Amino acid sequence: MLHLPPIRQWAIWSLFFESECKHCGKALAPSAILFCEKCWASLPRAERTPADKLPKHVDAVFAAYAFHEGNITREIVHALKFDGIVELAPRMAESLLRSVPLGYLSTDDVCVPVPLHWLRRGDRSFNQSELLTSEVCKRTGVQKAETLRRVRNTPAQTGQQGIRARAANVLDAFSIRTGEPVPESVMLVDDVVTTGATVSECAKVLKDSGVKRVRVLAFARAV
Repeated sequence: MLHLPPIRQWAIWSLFFESECKHCGKALAPSAILFCEKCWASLPRAERTPADKLPKHVDAVFAAYAFHEGNITREIVHALKFDGIVELAPRMAESLLRSVPLGYLSTDDVCVPVPLHWLRRGDRSFNQSELLTSEVCKRTGVQKAETLRRVRNTPAQTGQQGIRARAANVLDAFSIRTGEPVPESVMLVDDVVTTGATVSECAKVLKDSGVKRVRVLAFARAV
């Protein structure tokens, strides 16, 4: 069965009606997509992840914005991930990079997106983490590499309750792509870090292959 990307009804409606911000309902500027400038500026910052709270195998985590039920960060992430509004990726990357601490991201890194299984990608038609990675690399000059691949089509993490269930769900779900060079330092890029189970498993595979340092860069972190 052929799976098509979600119909972007907001784009069709905007031809006939005044576009409104999905979050606050105010009128959008002609160039804006779904969310107004005031709402972008109001994104709630995520707290810094302390060293003793880092996911296993991960050396550092930076997530720009706090993600929880009903907040604007969650609306933006879901609009990209589930509604297929891929045009949000450049703005998300810009907002993320404006928040990154000085020196956290360097040209010594290789940016690696958290991969989707080919079946999930075929259903969705894109990988949101890969879109963010491409936009980050375009703006920073950092090299992008699809070093990881997903070898098990695991159920969505959103359906797994608790850290142990999420960790079990992604156990042995990733591997290194055959023939890919192994970088020394990897910046693992994802849209949202929740319990950290997925990035932890990715980092384990990367370090088992010879990577010395794995840090995480994410648009959001669940509160």
